[in-house]
Amino acid sequence: MFEAAKLGASPEQFANLEAAIGYIAGTATHAGEVRPGVRNVETKVFLIIGGRLQPQKGVRR
Repeated sequence: MFEAAKLGASPEQFANLEAAIGYIAGTATHAGEVRPGVRNVETKVFLIIGGRLQPQKGVRR
């Protein structure tokens, strides 16, 4: 299960990563404000912040 959030909206949950990425795709980012993001609900790890994949050092996939 994945959770995605974008500016001005409450987080929503998605069954797969592709659907979560699709939800935030094209969302603008603004300096000093919350960035759109996707996190894995089960591991509580953020995978995408501000529309960019995050390196997962030490996290098993």
